[in-house]
Amino acid sequence: MSNDTEFKEVFNGWYLLIILGTLFALPLMHILSGWYVFFFSNQPV
Repeated sequence: MSNDTEFKEVFNGWYLLIILGTLFALPLMHILSGWYVFFFSNQPV
């Protein structure tokens, strides 16, 4: 039982970080893209 290299965790820390990062980034993408369009649409050419 000392060799557990064949055992893969289904839910490890990297998946948790990816899920939290995705849940955190999805609402912010709309906010940041809205600010981006609003900012650059008001710039004098």
